[in-house]
Amino acid sequence: MTTPGRLFTAPIFENELKTRKAHLLNIIIWGLILIPIPYVLYHLIAYSEHLSRALIQAGFGESINMVLLYLLKRGRIQAASSLLVCMFWLFYTVSAFTLDGARGASYLMGYPLVIVIAGVLLGGKATMIVTFFSLASGGIMAYAETHDWLVAQVSQDPFFLWIVSLSVFPISAGLQYLAARQTREALLRARASEEKYRLISQVTSDYTFSTELDSKGNPRLSWAAGAFEKITGYTIEEYTATGGWRGRLHPDDLEKDSQNLAALKSNRPVVAEIRIYTKPGELRWVRAYAHPVWDDRQNKLVGIVGAVQDITKQHATEERELHRRAMLEKVIRLGKVVTEVKDLQTTLELIWHGVHDDLGFDRLGIFLYNFEHHAMQGTLGTSRLGQMEEKWDRWYPLDEFAIFLRILDKPDGLYFTYDFELENGIGRDGDMAGVKDYAAVAAWAGNKPIAMICVDNLITGRPIREEDLEALRWFSGYAGLAIENARLNSALQNELLQRQSFIDELESKNAELERFTYTVSHDLKSPLVTITGFLGFLEQDALSENREKLRSTIARIISAAQKMQSLLNDLLELSRIGRMMNLPGHIQFEEIVREALERVRGRLDERKARIKIQNDLPVVYGDRIRLVEVLQNLLDNSAKYVSLGSDLCIEIGAKEDHEETIFFVRDNGIGIDPQFHERIFGLFNKLDTRTEGTGIGLTLVKRIIEVHGGRIWVESELGKGATFTFALPKIPQKE
Repeated sequence: MTTPGRLFTAPIFENELKTRKAHLLNIIIWGLILIPIPYVLYHLIAYSEHLSRALIQAGFGESINMVLLYLLKRGRIQAASSLLVCMFWLFYTVSAFTLDGARGASYLMGYPLVIVIAGVLLGGKATMIVTFFSLASGGIMAYAETHDWLVAQVSQDPFFLWIVSLSVFPISAGLQYLAARQTREALLRARASEEKYRLISQVTSDYTFSTELDSKGNPRLSWAAGAFEKITGYTIEEYTATGGWRGRLHPDDLEKDSQNLAALKSNRPVVAEIRIYTKPGELRWVRAYAHPVWDDRQNKLVGIVGAVQDITKQHATEERELHRRAMLEKVIRLGKVVTEVKDLQTTLELIWHGVHDDLGFDRLGIFLYNFEHHAMQGTLGTSRLGQMEEKWDRWYPLDEFAIFLRILDKPDGLYFTYDFELENGIGRDGDMAGVKDYAAVAAWAGNKPIAMICVDNLITGRPIREEDLEALRWFSGYAGLAIENARLNSALQNELLQRQSFIDELESKNAELERFTYTVSHDLKSPLVTITGFLGFLEQDALSENREKLRSTIARIISAAQKMQSLLNDLLELSRIGRMMNLPGHIQFEEIVREALERVRGRLDERKARIKIQNDLPVVYGDRIRLVEVLQNLLDNSAKYVSLGSDLCIEIGAKEDHEETIFFVRDNGIGIDPQFHERIFGLFNKLDTRTEGTGIGLTLVKRIIEVHGGRIWVESELGKGATFTFALPKIPQKE
C-alpha cells in the first residue's frame, strides 16, 4: 500500500475488537479534521471580525487531531480514544463558556457529539461520565448567565448553526451507521458462530465443560458445549438431575475418579480414561482432560474446566489389537507344541484342544484330506455339548461337498459366513442346525492340502471376530505342518518297526536254527546210537544162533528206526509251516473245532471226555488246515495229560477284543508248573518223557499261530488244569 493509502487507513491488529475500535477512531479523527474547514470558511466570509478566534479554535482542534492520528498509528487506541473525548469536551466547554453559553452550538451540538463518540469508543461507563459533566457544565453556564456572571454572545445568524451542523450531523450519522453496522455484523457473527457450534456439535466427538464446586466441595456442572448430548444422551438439566458426572460412572471407576478429584484439589491437572453410562444405558469410554480453577486468595479449588473426548471406538480398536497380539502369541506357542513330532492321533487331539480350549471356539471339526480318493476322510469333531467325538468311518467326496472345494480354491483358504444355516439351507435337525457364525480354513503343508478345520460358536452364540479368524488362519498353517510331520513320522516309525521286526524274526530264526541243530543232533543221535549198539548185539546173537534174543534185538532196532522216522517227519512238517501255506479264507471257528474233535475222537472217547463248546463262535480268517492242526494238538494234549481218577472236561470258547479275537482251550488236567510255561513251546521239549510223541506238537502250534500274525500263551498251575489261549488279528495279514 502507498504512503497516502496507509495515512488514511486504520491499522490492523491481531485482536479483532481492537481493530474495529481503531477503524471507528480513524473515521472519527478524519471527520474531526474536516470539521474546521467549513467553520473557518464561514467566518472568513460572514464574520471576518471573528476570524482570528475561528483560526485559533481550528488550529487547536487540528493540533489535537494530529496527536490523535499519531497515537492511532502507534497502536495506542485506548489512549487516543480517551484523549479525544477529553480534549474535545474541553474544547466545546471553553467555546461555550467564552461565547454562546448553554444556548449555543458548542453545548447543543458539541456535547452530544462528544457523548456519542465516548459511547462508541469508550463504552457505557465513559458515556455516563461525559454526560454527567456535560449536564453539570450546562447547569453552571445557565446559573452563571441568570446571575449575569456570564454574558452569552449567541449568534442570530441561522447559517452559523447550519454550518456547524454540516460537520456535526454527518459525523453523528456516520457514527450511528457504524454502530448499527457493527451491531449487525456482531449478530451475523453470532449466528455464524451458533451455526458452526451446531455443526461442530454434530460431527465432533468431544465436549468442553465448566464445573463449579459447592460449599461442600462437590462439583456441579454449570456449562457444557460441543458434543455433550451426543456423548451422554442427556441435556445439561437432565444430566445434573440424575447425579451428574459421578452418577454416570461405571462402579469400578468411582475410586479412580475420587483420586482424580483429589489431584485437582491439589491444584494438579488430570487426564484420565473413564467408563460412563449414557442415557440409553450404553457403556462408553471417554478421556477427560480436567484443569483446576484455583482461588489464590482462598488457596483452594473453586471450579474445574476441561474437555471430554469419546474414545469408545479407539479403545475398542486398542482392545482388539491387544487381543489380536495375545491370540497370535498363543498361536505361536501352540504351533510349537503341535509341530513336535508325534503320532497322528496325538497330533490331532492337540490341534483339537488348541482350537477349542486356547483359541476359544465352541465346536470344531478336523477333516483329513485323502489325495487318492479326492475326498475328506472322517473327522475329529465336537458334539453339540462341546465334547470331542471321532467319526473316522465317514467320507466326504469333494465333488459332493462344494464347501470343501470352495475353500481349497480360495487364495487365502478361508471361508466365513454370518448365517451358515440360512446360506446353506440347513434344516431344523442335525449337528449344524442353528449355526450362525461359521468359519472353515484349509491346512496346507507347502502346496499340498492336508486337512480342513471348521469352527462355530453354536453353544455360546458368541460372534466370531476378525482377530479370531486371523488366529485360526495362522494356526491352520502350524496344523498342516504338524499333521504332515505326524504322518511322515508314523510312516518312518512303521518302516523302522518293520525292519526291527525283520531283524527280530531273523534273530529268532537263527536262535531257533541253533536250537534245532542242537536238538536234531541230540535227538537223532539217540536212535542211531541205539541202532549201532544193537547191530553189534545182532551179530553176536546170529553167531550164537540164539533166535529168541535175535528177534528181540531186531525189534529194538526197528523201534529205534521208527522213532527216527517220526522225528524226521515232524521236523519236515515244522519246516514247511510258513513256506507252504494253504489258501486262506474266512471260516466259522466252530467248523474248525468240529473237524479237530473228529480227528481225536478215539482218544477223547477213551478218556470219556466231556466237551463244552461256546455258542456263536466268531469267524476267523486263515489257513483252515493249519488251524485245525492247532486245535487237534491242543485237544490231544488235554486228553494225554488228564488227572488220574477224574473225568476229563474240555471247554472251547472265544471273546472279541479291539483289534483281535481271543480263543481258548481249557481242561481240568494235571496242569503245568509256571516255570515251564515258556519251555513247553520249545522244540522236542517234553516235560514227561514217558508219554508218547516227539515233543514237537506245541512248537508246531506256536509256529502256525505266529504265521497267522497271532500269539499263544498258557495259563496253568500244577493240579489245576491248563488254559491254552491264542489270539488272531481281525484284519487279514498281508502275505
